[in-house]
This record gives sequence, C-alpha cells and structure tokens, in this order.
Amino acid sequence: MLAAPLQVRVATFNCSLNRPTQEQLPADLATTANVQAQKVAEILQRVRPDVVLLNEFDVDPTSNPFRVLAMNRFHANYLAVSQSGLAPLNYPYRYAAISNTGVPTGAASTNGGDFDNNGAVVSSYSDTATTAQKDLYGNDCFGFGWFPGQYSFVVYSKYPIQTAAIRSFRLFKWKDLPGHVMPPGYYTSGEQDIFRLSSKNHVDIPIEVKPGQVFHLLASHPTPPAFDSSEDRNGRRNHDEIRLWKEYISNAPFLYDDDGVFGGLSSANGEQRFVILGDMNADPLDGDSFNGAINQLRNHSLVNAGPNPASPGGAEQGPLLGGANLNDIGAHANDTAYFSPGTGNLRVDHVLPSKAGFSVADSGVFWPASTDPLYGLLFLSASYTQGNQITDHRLVWMDLILTPVLSQCVRNLAAERQGADVVLKWGSQAGVTYRVERSADLVQWSDQPAIPIVVNGATSMAIATDPGAGSTTGRFYRVVATLGAD
Repeated sequence: MLAAPLQVRVATFNCSLNRPTQEQLPADLATTANVQAQKVAEILQRVRPDVVLLNEFDVDPTSNPFRVLAMNRFHANYLAVSQSGLAPLNYPYRYAAISNTGVPTGAASTNGGDFDNNGAVVSSYSDTATTAQKDLYGNDCFGFGWFPGQYSFVVYSKYPIQTAAIRSFRLFKWKDLPGHVMPPGYYTSGEQDIFRLSSKNHVDIPIEVKPGQVFHLLASHPTPPAFDSSEDRNGRRNHDEIRLWKEYISNAPFLYDDDGVFGGLSSANGEQRFVILGDMNADPLDGDSFNGAINQLRNHSLVNAGPNPASPGGAEQGPLLGGANLNDIGAHANDTAYFSPGTGNLRVDHVLPSKAGFSVADSGVFWPASTDPLYGLLFLSASYTQGNQITDHRLVWMDLILTPVLSQCVRNLAAERQGADVVLKWGSQAGVTYRVERSADLVQWSDQPAIPIVVNGATSMAIATDPGAGSTTGRFYRVVATLGAD
C-alpha cells in the first residue's frame, strides 16, 4: 500500500506589523491585547499554513534576543493563543531577516549617499523627528525605513530550517547585476559603488519537510515601483530585485551572497525544488511595474505559474473600488491588495513554486466577501474603509504536493549482467521509496514478481537484483520513485 502524498501549505502575507519606532512592535506584542496582531493571528489560524512568510514585520538588527524578540512574542502571545476559539499554531522553527531598510550608507563623505538626489545626505535618525525628516533619512538609506530593520520579514515553519545552509544576498550591489536597469545618470559613480540591490533582503531558506526532502524558500520584498519621479528609480529597482531571483534559480555564476560565495541555486544535482514568494510589489498585467517585472519569474521555464490563487472578496471589491480598477486587464478575483482608487487593487503578492518537485493541489487568497462573517477580520474595527484595514494586503496560500525530483533521487542508473542475474545500481536519496518494473515491449510494465532493492543510506546507493534474468534478452527496466507522508 502506497503512503499518502506529502503535502505542504505555503503562504505569504504582508501583515503590516511595522511601527514608527524600533521599540514599538516588541512592546505591542508583549501582551495578548493588540487588535491588529490578534486579527493577523486569527487569519493565520484559519488558513493554517505549514510555512509562512510575513512581510513588513520589524526586525531589530542587533544581536539576540532583540533580533528575534518581536518574532517570538508574536508566536507566544498570538499564534500560540487561540483566537476566536480556533486551534493555536505552533511553529518551532523561525527566521528573522536582517534588512537594508533604515540602514544608512555611512559613506556620505566619500561616496555620496544622496540616493534621492535632493542635494543633501541624511545619515542619522531620530524617533522624535517629523515625518518629513524621517522620510528624508529613509530615502538616503540602503532601503527605505525610518530606523534599521523597519519593514523586514520573518518566516515561521513547522518543519526544520537548515540554518547553516541559509544564503542571504543583502549586500549584493546593484551595479554587479549584468544588464541592470539602474536609471541612467541618476546615481553618481560613488553611489553606484555602494548601492545595494535588495531594498530589504533576498534570502534562500532551505526547509527540510522530511529527511532528504528539502525545498528552498526564496523570500524577499522588492521595493514598490512608486514614491519616485520620472527617473523611475524604484520601479527599475523593483524590476532588478525580481530579476535577482530569476538569475538565482538559473544558477547565475556572477551572484555572490553575504558570505562571499558565488553562484545561484546549485544545479549540481539537476533541478531544484523551490518556492519564490513574498510581496513582490508587481502585478503581471496592471499597475506601474517596469517592463512587466514579475513576468521575469512567471515566464521562467523552471517556474510553475499556472495556479491563479483567487478569492470572492477580490472579485467583489474590484468593481466597487472603481478608480484605476476600471481600466484593469487582470481578473480582480486574483488581486491580493486593496489600495486606494488612484492605485487600484492589484495582484502583487505571489507564491511561485518550481515545476520540479511539486504538484499543486489547491490555492487561494484570504479575502472574504463583504457578506461573509469573516470579512471583519480585515479591519481594525467595524469601519470597513480602506484606511482602517489591518493591512492593505491579503494572505496568499498554496497547497503543494511533494513529488520526486528525478535528477536527485535516481542518479547514474546503470544495469549489468552478473552471472545469472541482472543488477541495477543508482544513486539514491533519503525519503524516497523505490520499486523496479520490467517490460518486454516498453508498453506493458510490471513490478511482479518484486525485484529486491537494497538501499545503503551511508553511501546513498541503491542496488536491485533481478535473479536469473542474466540470460534473458529484450528485457527493459525502469525505476519508479515515490514520496509519501510516512
């Protein structure tokens, strides 16, 4: 009897758990009474993802416990506490990303750092400054933020995170991306020498669903293509932030991570199992993206862009908002963000799995219709207005069934006669069940009588012996690999 397929629910949610000062989010999460955090947690308890990326979650870049304080408090006081009678969530594995947001260049006197080109470099921040002053500081940082770590992201997982194998690309320079679309003539040569491509961070987080079965969670939050002028510096940066993942899954040799290791997602064992996800701030058909930025991934040969997560709320609210929505091309049911009429609702939050290693069982966007009792979860109070939302984004989820990655679980298959027997050998992979089938015509296949298989976990080699078949001619063999939940 075959084991049940191994299925993982992956989600991304820009939850807007950001605050105007570095100390405020940990303080807000120190109790169980914050309404926004309660509703974010309830949405998560209803969707119940196995792995979730939360964008716009402040992360203090100083060493632990401060770096993980807000993340752990949200887990202990909200996720692990029943909301509206729902079962609590437990994520034993967590990751808080260091971000470029709110990090000053520290090189204003030698390299520039006037990233907004207003003639002055602001390199220090103050919690008591005016909003305009904080914006001037944020605009000259490596990524916009009023303080270091604002708008960062965290990951919660029910499965082990291979911490030692995490790769971060926070320090990768924009100028080092061949063919970049940096606005011509906008940044000085000194500024180009220090400008980091990632507005927050790009992180490859390997997650081990079962021994030997890993998928790479590729998490990021590119800058919105807005808040600039005709040079379109943010739109161009958004395009190239998305392109970084395109190059990464293509195993581009020029990429270097924060540890100085070059190369993308290694293809040493052939195709890899990955999920690209996050608030990408890019709609495939509408909005202000530069050159259809997200389609660099959606059209990639290794990416399965077929699933179109949808919701009844998006379909309902698109026509009701009016404004820019009246000229949209994309279906409003696929929208993931509820913006102002001037911007319109857009599909900017994405879960994009690899074709290799997954089949898609289901997907959706948590956006109830206004007639649904759960509609109120999207708002801080009974005032159901755009400005009263807990966040202007919606959670996007996808159910992924793990399937074998052939190049990883059946490697260098070879058959030879050994006396009266035929012996097959191949490189194996943990967590995979094998069986050998025979055929005389390449049409009809059978695994009966069963061919014994011995798998050596220490050497990752499998040997199957078909006794007494050494004198048989015209016999063909194939190896069938399966994954299961047990």
